[in-house]
Order: sequence, then structure tokens, then C-alpha cells
Amino acid sequence: MNDRDHAPKDMQPLLNEAAKKLGMPPEQLARSLKNGDLSRALKNMPAAQQQMLKKALTDKAACQRLMDSPQAQALLKKFSGK
Repeated sequence: MNDRDHAPKDMQPLLNEAAKKLGMPPEQLARSLKNGDLSRALKNMPAAQQQMLKKALTDKAACQRLMDSPQAQALLKKFSGK
């Protein structure tokens, strides 16, 4: 595994929690996200939510807006224990 397989530090708690919910190792989820292969990670999501997430993740500006949202920041704080 190399540095490309790791999420930025501020994303790690969110990635860990998402991976836990999806039943996969965080490293595998990070690789899937970086490679654009979300099929395994999203297989249990409703189709409409899958489509919205895929669209947001492929648009860097939309992804940044999502991560900057108060809801995402609250989740990051919750998962990081701060």
C-alpha cells in the first residue's frame, strides 16, 4: 500500500466510520473511492442515493462544499471524539 491509498488526516475518522458501516477495511474503501470504483461500497444504498453520492464525489468542488458543510463538520467532530 502506498500514500495514494490513505485518506487525508481530517477525512480518516469519517472514512473509518463509513468503512465500518459498509463492512470493509478503511484502506479498501479509500482505494475504491480514489479509483472511482464505488460499486462494492454502494451496493446496499438505494439507487437514488448512490447516484447523488457518485455525482458529488466526481465533482471536486461539490465534494469540498459537502465536507465544509456544518453537518459534515459535526460528523467529523463526533467521529474524531473532539
